[in-house]
Amino acid sequence: RAHKLLDRFIARFLHSPTVPIDSFQCRAMSKTVLITGANRGIGLGLVKEVLKHNSVGKLFATTRNVAKSDGLKGIADPRLTVVEMDADCDESVKKAAEQVAKTVGDAGVDVLVNNAGVLLGVDYSKPVKREDVAHNFNVNCIGTMVVTQAFRDLLKAAAKKNGHSQVVNISSILGSIALTEGSSPKLYTAYSMSKAAMNMFTRNVAIDWKADGIRCTSIHPGWVQTDMGGANATLTVEDSASNITDTMFKLDESNNGLFYNWKFEPIPW
Repeated sequence: RAHKLLDRFIARFLHSPTVPIDSFQCRAMSKTVLITGANRGIGLGLVKEVLKHNSVGKLFATTRNVAKSDGLKGIADPRLTVVEMDADCDESVKKAAEQVAKTVGDAGVDVLVNNAGVLLGVDYSKPVKREDVAHNFNVNCIGTMVVTQAFRDLLKAAAKKNGHSQVVNISSILGSIALTEGSSPKLYTAYSMSKAAMNMFTRNVAIDWKADGIRCTSIHPGWVQTDMGGANATLTVEDSASNITDTMFKLDESNNGLFYNWKFEPIPW
């Protein structure tokens, strides 16, 4: 009987879907995830999808205003902690990092998802307002850099305990230099520039922090039905968030410093 049980176990194991041995799906231990810009849209969708994974023990969701984040407040899950943070304010980012550190301690943060972003149209066929261009960069690129730096020690702590940690930058195919078709009717140039800059940051973190066990990957969420994407977008928040979540939990060393879409298909820089 024991031999039959062993044979059944081996057969089941051999026919199970293959998952990279160092991916987050293989972790038996509880993961800690932090998602920025989580009060609505893709960020809120990611919170809901990540909480479906039993391997997640703690989830921190940041928002600029906790009092106005009804979507987050409506989620009754003891693993979720809502943290007030404005990615465009250094002091706010510092306080958020300190708050998270007090909770997780030496366990650190396994996955940091930089989702906070803005899209402010800029028509550069006319005199450009510097502040409009700068706002795209301040949130989408500089904010991502400041947040990632603020949580670096927590990412290092998780990597030290578990072998590696992961930064996921929610980018855009509009940030792909190889695929650009020029400025669009919706005046995406400044936004595209900021996402291209974010992608460069992804590559640099992947290289510079590799020795610390920290990986970094950019993911394009698709054209999603959010306030930013509009009602005519081709993807629902649920579809995009579900695929992004599955993708980020499959990431391993071979995906470090690369750019993918929500379906885990590579995108050229």
